[in-house]
Amino acid sequence: MSVRIYSNKYNMLYLDIRYGEGQRKRSATGLNDTEKNRNLLIKKVIPNLDAQILNGEYNPDVKSEYVPTTVKEYGYKSLLRHKNKRRKHVQKAYIQHFESKIIPYFGDILITHISAMNLLDWQNKLLEKFQASSVKKFRTVFNSILEDARKELINGKKMITENPFRDVDVPKEPDIFVDYEDEDSLVDNKINPFSLEEINELLSKSSGYLRNFIGIASFTGMRPGEIVALRWNDIDFDNEIIKVRKTRIQGENGPPKKKASVRDVEMLSGVKEFFLEQYKITGHLTDEVFVNSSKLPFYSHDFIAKQFKNLLSEDDTRYLYQLRHSFASMMITEGEDILWVSRMMGHKDSNITLQTYAKAYKISKRKSERKARASFLEKRHSMGIVNNTSYEKAQEIGVLK
Repeated sequence: MSVRIYSNKYNMLYLDIRYGEGQRKRSATGLNDTEKNRNLLIKKVIPNLDAQILNGEYNPDVKSEYVPTTVKEYGYKSLLRHKNKRRKHVQKAYIQHFESKIIPYFGDILITHISAMNLLDWQNKLLEKFQASSVKKFRTVFNSILEDARKELINGKKMITENPFRDVDVPKEPDIFVDYEDEDSLVDNKINPFSLEEINELLSKSSGYLRNFIGIASFTGMRPGEIVALRWNDIDFDNEIIKVRKTRIQGENGPPKKKASVRDVEMLSGVKEFFLEQYKITGHLTDEVFVNSSKLPFYSHDFIAKQFKNLLSEDDTRYLYQLRHSFASMMITEGEDILWVSRMMGHKDSNITLQTYAKAYKISKRKSERKARASFLEKRHSMGIVNNTSYEKAQEIGVLK
């Protein structure tokens, strides 16, 4: 009675299991022939099989599944399982986070050996270099892997009985004002908008497609990815409408992240002119509104973001996405209808807009600078009706009745 390891011509590991009275079974493990996988079988699988054979409990008819149990091996298996339910760029980001933030710390450790304190130490170490919003993304990837491990059955038993993340608090970043519609995107959404004067200065310092891009972003509130995904058939010049139907991420166009992001955006004063100027550049060459020097669609808006950054002073830490925030802040400050602003931004509802940009609105201390509001009350007051009670106006000074 024995269990021996061998590999086939495809470099896959098998088990040669001898049991009973000279009976024999060859069983595939599904593992590549590596020293690490051999050690895994020797330490974790074979002892269990030996015990079953010795106790007469081994049943060759029961299919055994040899599930990789190190974080690295099981992590790749878990990520692959969910490939079809994630958008392509999200799956790519998950793999990048897994390989750069999880494998270096936990790669060779068995899933069954991970404790809540291990995870807390890892999380705290990441917080020394990254913001809490980023660490939450890394945690989400690892948590999904451990959730699969909690559901994974090996010979009728769960790989782990509970997810250790249950006892580790999600990191919080105090006093950060975020756009809740986009908080799980790859954009850091701290709000630090440009003023109208600063936007005009940026426009004066730029030219060509960069100037047009800045103008469109500043006065529509569109996301950079939505702008680089625009095609000329999305632009209705006659009705002055921009049809937002897709976004561009990592070289591919896809549907916007939220249903509310599929919308029609009005062209405010000047926006049509930016599109007409851009049409002179690309309109007769391609169906895309914005293309690179090779007349191909931009891989993403990153290159434009770098050019935009060059327009700013060295101590200005703002970035391209702040143009979207600038639009919302300007509109709210000037008293535009919050429902209209919300629709232009592609928010799910006006509560998101209010939560995100409420700080943008400030009451001017000078009455002359404040926009006239509630004029219906002023009319009512002039008619001598207050709280449903008529009153006689006070006599003006120096005027005899």
